[in-house]
Amino acid sequence: MKKALFILGHGSQADEANEIFSDIVEMVMNITDFEEVGMGSLQISKPSFQEGIEELINNGAEQIVIVPMFIYKGNHVKYDIPEELSKLKESYPHVEFIMAKHIGADARLAAIIEERAKEAVGA
Repeated sequence: MKKALFILGHGSQADEANEIFSDIVEMVMNITDFEEVGMGSLQISKPSFQEGIEELINNGAEQIVIVPMFIYKGNHVKYDIPEELSKLKESYPHVEFIMAKHIGADARLAAIIEERAKEAVGA
């Protein structure tokens, strides 16, 4: 069974935001054991959630783990993503979709914040 990782972002009109998202996806590609990594955005940016998933399926993915790159469990994580995922499951019943937990509160984020603060004051 070909297993894929799909990173789902919010999407933005800002080119810088889209570039950062792509950079993060590339970093994940460099460290993961998943056979393939895909990406998509819930809104605005391309590829869309559906387009990104379809690309993985067209490349032979039979199991796709979706990681929402969202900090908190707002309406997108609670309602919008599950709704879109339900549509994908109907369209691709032969593919196993697994929804991972959103990023949430994580000590690694706290460490980054501390590091940035020290950089700002030259510590």
